[in-house]
Amino acid sequence: MRKTKIVCTLGPSTDKYESILKLLKCGMNVARLNMSHGDLVGHQNTLDLVIRAREQLSVPCAIMVDTCGPELRIGVFKNQKVLLKKGGSFTFTTNDVLGDESVVSLNYPELLKTLKKGQKMYANNGLLEFKIQQITRSDIVCTVTVGGELSNHKSVSIPHVRLPLPFISEKDEKNIEFAVKNNVEYISASFVSSKEDVLQMRECIKKYGGSQEIISKIESLEGIKNLDSIIEVSDGIMVARGDMGTEIPIEQIPAVQKTMIQKCISSGKKVIVATEMLESMIYKRRPTRAETTDVAQAIYDKSGSTMLSGETASGNYPFDAVSTMSKIATATERVVNYDSEVTTNYKPVHKNLNAIAYSASATARAIGAKAIVCYTDKGKTANMISRFRPKAPIVAITHDRLTYNKLSLTWGVVPVMVSEQQTIDDMLQTASKIVKSNKLANTGDKIIVTLGIPTNEKGTTNAVHIYEVV
Repeated sequence: MRKTKIVCTLGPSTDKYESILKLLKCGMNVARLNMSHGDLVGHQNTLDLVIRAREQLSVPCAIMVDTCGPELRIGVFKNQKVLLKKGGSFTFTTNDVLGDESVVSLNYPELLKTLKKGQKMYANNGLLEFKIQQITRSDIVCTVTVGGELSNHKSVSIPHVRLPLPFISEKDEKNIEFAVKNNVEYISASFVSSKEDVLQMRECIKKYGGSQEIISKIESLEGIKNLDSIIEVSDGIMVARGDMGTEIPIEQIPAVQKTMIQKCISSGKKVIVATEMLESMIYKRRPTRAETTDVAQAIYDKSGSTMLSGETASGNYPFDAVSTMSKIATATERVVNYDSEVTTNYKPVHKNLNAIAYSASATARAIGAKAIVCYTDKGKTANMISRFRPKAPIVAITHDRLTYNKLSLTWGVVPVMVSEQQTIDDMLQTASKIVKSNKLANTGDKIIVTLGIPTNEKGTTNAVHIYEVV
């Protein structure tokens, strides 16, 4: 059983019903809607298809709405994309124009007051580089210092410059309202720089009556500096390596990634490693050896999830990409020594629940339990057990549909939906049946079961049972 979860971005290559079914069969655990592309009508259609597909297959799958954030994006080109050559001149204009090899629209007039001659600009996750030569009333005239292909709506970043943009734009607020209305499980917040950004988004979610979990995307130097306080108020972190690679020296990214993963695990928060993980599979059926190693390294570092972006949104081989990532994860997990996990650096969050989770994980290791079964209403128990990265799979039994799908992002967790159990005997017998039906244990094997006593009180996980499967 694969423990590391896979987030797939949906787009033109995968926004049809049969495609979504196939992604789920290939290993997709979370469907990501990138609100920087498309419109709400299109996203609504895709979201409805995901719900329909996960219900048809009877599998859990979380839906993640990814906000635009205070980012810069160019307009469109006459022929959808252009090839820019090193040394050429290229202009970003605030005028509404149809782009070509010499100009593209970038409709942020306030930006003209912020930039200076000689500054660098980057586009498409830092793959293209520009040097500003002149700033006029409407134009930013640049020299192309690193060329390449540039297509519609690609992102633009300017290192070490805080953009004169609100954290939650009018468009983002509509996207948050959309997420709440559709009761999605996660909202990923782009370009988070401080804990105040996260708190602002949480208030916006509450404004529309939602309680979605927030995954904060760290992609700026300011976000890296404020990482600890951002983790504290977030439900998870995305290591968004694209724009991050233009904010810090690229050779520092591996160390920053490793630190982010460790701090999230220590705090009991989810963590996703993203950007260009299998980038070459947008065009090729097989990844490079370096990409394979990149995915494996995230798993060696015990990341909770890995993410596919263009590979599944617009690539030529989306299903191969998911299958390949799943195979890499499964093979790597076989050689990761989860039993060596050091617990001394874990923060004492949710102290009572933390003690139960640690006890369940440690006991499972000590007796060689085949599975850890936890009864959970909102997913907290499963999340807390997951932070200890036990070798045994975690079976999270819940009667709540939202929790069932939400836990598909939690490392090592197999979510299972059942009706609410009334007695301890019922809970133990149900746990036994479920691990056998999922082929995680056989009669006579030992499992760990966590539950709350009395059973009719919510949020009272306070017991760890060693149970022999019958």
